[in-house]
Amino acid sequence: MELVTFLLFSMIEMFGAFVFMMVLFRENPLEYTWQAAVVAILMGLQSYFLREIDLGFIAVVINILFYVLLLATVVRLPLIWSAIIACAGFFPYAFAQAALFEFFQGELLQLITSISFMLLAYILYRFGIGFEANYSILRFRWEKIMVVLVVIGAFSLTAITMYQKAVWINILFFGAASGLFLYYAIRKERKEK
Repeated sequence: MELVTFLLFSMIEMFGAFVFMMVLFRENPLEYTWQAAVVAILMGLQSYFLREIDLGFIAVVINILFYVLLLATVVRLPLIWSAIIACAGFFPYAFAQAALFEFFQGELLQLITSISFMLLAYILYRFGIGFEANYSILRFRWEKIMVVLVVIGAFSLTAITMYQKAVWINILFFGAASGLFLYYAIRKERKEK
């Protein structure tokens, strides 16, 4: 029964972050519901089993990679943009969870954060707020390499901050990462107009 409850709230959490990241970049998450559900189950299973062997801190990094793969293979976005969208959508979500951790924990934290981000996604969608990315180009010659290095660095730092289990470090890191990826998305959108 514990596994079923864990998977249920993990799926809710995954959908909250997925819907937010898709709407943030003006993509339709509803077109990929069943594919996202399969990925959510895989994410939940790997998180559950990694926590069982005291490697839960790695689960977050693997989940981000699952988002990147979902966006790259199912939504069919370029790999670089998949990483940017996954990070720009996931890090604000993780920042909110880290900030709310002192007040809520466990399934309640997952539920409150997921509902909040689904409501935020609805508001973004309703008012047409979001980024319009031109997926066909990344202008600078070295930009792809730089973005890949930043994403790899973000994944590595995510694992380290989750391993530390210090809420204030998580808040600082996820806040800074959110700012970085959102700044990059805003800069790219302005340059492409």
